[in-house]
Amino acid sequence: MAGRAAILALFHVVGVLGYSDTVPIVAWSSKSSSVLNSLSPDLRYEDSVSIVGGVLSPDDVCSFDTVLVIEQPGLRSSDLRALPTSSGFSVFLNTAPSSRQYPHVKRSASSSLQDITESLARRCGSTLTNVGPADGPLDLAENSKHVVCINMPAMEGSPKLRKVAMLGYDQYLSSEIEKIDAAFTSHLVLYTGSPLEHYRRQFPPPSEFDSTYAPPDNSTLSGGGIFKRYQLFSTPLLIALLVVFFIVVPIIMMAVSALASLQSSVRLDAPKGYHAQEKKTQ
Repeated sequence: MAGRAAILALFHVVGVLGYSDTVPIVAWSSKSSSVLNSLSPDLRYEDSVSIVGGVLSPDDVCSFDTVLVIEQPGLRSSDLRALPTSSGFSVFLNTAPSSRQYPHVKRSASSSLQDITESLARRCGSTLTNVGPADGPLDLAENSKHVVCINMPAMEGSPKLRKVAMLGYDQYLSSEIEKIDAAFTSHLVLYTGSPLEHYRRQFPPPSEFDSTYAPPDNSTLSGGGIFKRYQLFSTPLLIALLVVFFIVVPIIMMAVSALASLQSSVRLDAPKGYHAQEKKTQ
């Protein structure tokens, strides 16, 4: 019984890891959109960039005053599900005339949506703006159309840290979208994740040979034991421990128990009427 429960738990872990190569895509509009309404509810076999291009390629998209494309490396569907129902994203999705949600879409080999947004801006005669949270609030001219590409910080860390970070990002994005909604008559929002590998290639960690590199100051390390300073238990290590303790060890114990219960069929008792002393004197 315990072995069956352990196997089911392992299947659950494997199922979660099965979505490691996927990213979520969420889209909604402030007015009814034939583009979003015509999208298939199941796009699991298409990659993320192809879906974004399919949403932004029809001419109907140019009818929006503002098209907002949000890209965040490392974003998972669990990050969006962790948001409370009172969050800005939840309210936008529940009240939008048209919306689509794709929690698990194949991530694309392409590293950026820049080409798609540039093509959309040229086609619609819109002003293209690339910003991030560090650039401050958006400042968009109200007398022209806009294509805004927001590059969000990468999502990394433990589930608890990701949840806290996601709440902050939700507040930032909700504030910007509310200002866009107040200044323009219509807008389309598309929020998608992207692979962390592409982000790390574009923004590698500083090298000791860089002029701006400074060695870390050990005096600034947070207090506490080693478990607070370092992440010792990674996902592969935890999976290996699960396999060893709940599958390999029970199999070995069952094998040892089976071998111990075996009884030999060869009898070593002396035959009837046999006397060792008599045999020795002969």
